[in-house]
Amino acid sequence: MPGPKVKCKVNTCNHWMNGDLCSAGNIDIMHEEEGKMAQNPEQTQCKTFYARRGLANLLGSLDNFNWSGFLSNTFLPGGELYPSVTCIVNTCTYWAEGNHCKAEKIDVVGVNADESQDTNCFTFKRKS
Repeated sequence: MPGPKVKCKVNTCNHWMNGDLCSAGNIDIMHEEEGKMAQNPEQTQCKTFYARRGLANLLGSLDNFNWSGFLSNTFLPGGELYPSVTCIVNTCTYWAEGNHCKAEKIDVVGVNADESQDTNCFTFKRKS
């Protein structure tokens, strides 16, 4: 099952790239509060957020870097750079068995975020 296209507006994350792209190999979308099921986008978070602060953080984020996507997007204009998505927010319409996301695309927001709790999956839509 192919994952959704990810548009990321978290400009303070090591994985964020110009064009609102995400250079992570995989992102984890989770409930913001442990033990509390998300009811709206503000109660979700991108747990893969890695603050863009210094060399140590940069090096720490490289274990989840999408090297092939990054290189193809750099040298082949129009290339795609999308991470795989693991989503445990089972209160969302787009959640699928096996912690997959069946949305066509997702928007991760959190301009000037300091930590993962400052980010949200804006595509979240509560199951009816």
